[in-house]
Amino acid sequence: MEVGLPRGTRDYSAGETIVLQGIMASIEDTFRRFGFSPIDTPGIELLETLNGKAYGEDAKKEIYVIEGKTDGLRYDFTVPLARHMAMKRDIPLPFKRYQIGKVWRMDEPQKMRAREFIQADVDVVGSNEPVSDAEIIGAVALSLEGAGVQEYKVIINSRTILDALMGAFGVPGGKRIEAIRALDKLEKIGREEVSGLLVGAGQDAEKAERMLDFVLEAGSNESRLDRLSKTVPESSGSIANIKEVLRIVGLYRIKGEVLVDFSLARGLDYYTGGVWEFCVYKDGKRLPSIASGGRYDRLMEMYSKNPVPAVGAAIGVSRVFEVVKAVELRNTYAKVHVSYIKRENQDYGIEIANAMRSAGIYTDLELTERALSKQLEYVNSMSIPYAIIVGNREKEEKKVKLRDMLTGEEEMLTVEEAVSRIKK
Repeated sequence: MEVGLPRGTRDYSAGETIVLQGIMASIEDTFRRFGFSPIDTPGIELLETLNGKAYGEDAKKEIYVIEGKTDGLRYDFTVPLARHMAMKRDIPLPFKRYQIGKVWRMDEPQKMRAREFIQADVDVVGSNEPVSDAEIIGAVALSLEGAGVQEYKVIINSRTILDALMGAFGVPGGKRIEAIRALDKLEKIGREEVSGLLVGAGQDAEKAERMLDFVLEAGSNESRLDRLSKTVPESSGSIANIKEVLRIVGLYRIKGEVLVDFSLARGLDYYTGGVWEFCVYKDGKRLPSIASGGRYDRLMEMYSKNPVPAVGAAIGVSRVFEVVKAVELRNTYAKVHVSYIKRENQDYGIEIANAMRSAGIYTDLELTERALSKQLEYVNSMSIPYAIIVGNREKEEKKVKLRDMLTGEEEMLTVEEAVSRIKK
């Protein structure tokens, strides 16, 4: 039988998994330091939950439907959160939650885009204040920095600003979602194609070009927002909100530059206010976003009938892995390997391994009767920094021989001394 994997999925080797788990642990630690609480929801949701109006028609096509057509695999963590909140109405608000795990989308696989991938979501439910938007952006930014992403930009916009722009430049009311989605593709397909899509959405060709000129005009955040207030006066409330979010985000002292971009929309229909993406660049070209999110004040109402403001973001952990993964990967968490000479020293080797583990040191133990040289070859191949070697002399003296695998230096030490040396 020929073995293989479904399209859009992948295996992670031991070394890759260590890097991946390190990224997830770092992100989770940051979320916890921000006071977010974990929840866990099923990978399978009812199709009626997933097929609501939240995602939009295009996204609904990407939902994995399970045989029987009553259930599907979760597309993201946001709709499951809304369903969770509708079922547990006694949760104190505001509720700050996070969830890390796999999600699935019937998407066309390509670079940094898979059908099965890992996300880390963070949300605030029950606050419509700008500080809650800033708290999300700050938590995601510092999570990325902790995971090893040091150079990134935060692109920010507002769906209410986009809607006002559509009105100011003559997009028919019933076609605005279509036009907004077209504008969101500027980075990917370029101005000419987007112009054609806008005309296809019912916008006059001349007004489409004028809107694109407006959206693409360079300038600082302040100048762009000031220009917007003069062009689209009815967006003043959204402008004031985004200015306050920018001001508060500045207090978090994140490393990434925050840029206002009037073309950013985010594809999902549930966004109602501010939207943002975290982007990295390679060879001057923007890679697919490694994190994104926004405000979705009407999503909860779809499931509970009660309007509850909410804002959140998702980190694409699988994408972060592609950005930060080390060239040389560790193959094990073990920091020391206990090797023993001849079978009669096996019991003493187990005793030493247990002592190391009790001291909090990740310890591997030799499980074969191969020669010492072969054992040390294995230690090197697994990139374990230390080997403890025990033989007759070590057993008699109740000591160990500690070998630094990088320098080759060996020392005869007590168990306590070996623990102290390894921990340093």
